[in-house]
Amino acid sequence: MDAVGPQEINRILAVTDEIGIHREAVLIPLGTERAGRVTLAGASLEIVAPAGEDFESWVTSLEERIRALDLSGVRKAEA
Repeated sequence: MDAVGPQEINRILAVTDEIGIHREAVLIPLGTERAGRVTLAGASLEIVAPAGEDFESWVTSLEERIRALDLSGVRKAEA
């Protein structure tokens, strides 16, 4: 996968929605990186999808990767 499309973005946002992260705090670049990554970028969560890896396998483990970060400074969705 060379670029992230609407289907992949929706899958990623479904994971962040489930965790309760506000959508405005989620950055999803359209480009991909070799293994993908999840990092904090200030008060935002940057999620870069993998290039050569199976997206479905990667997105299945995304929640675990996100929860491993200190999300205390990331904006939460309104209840």
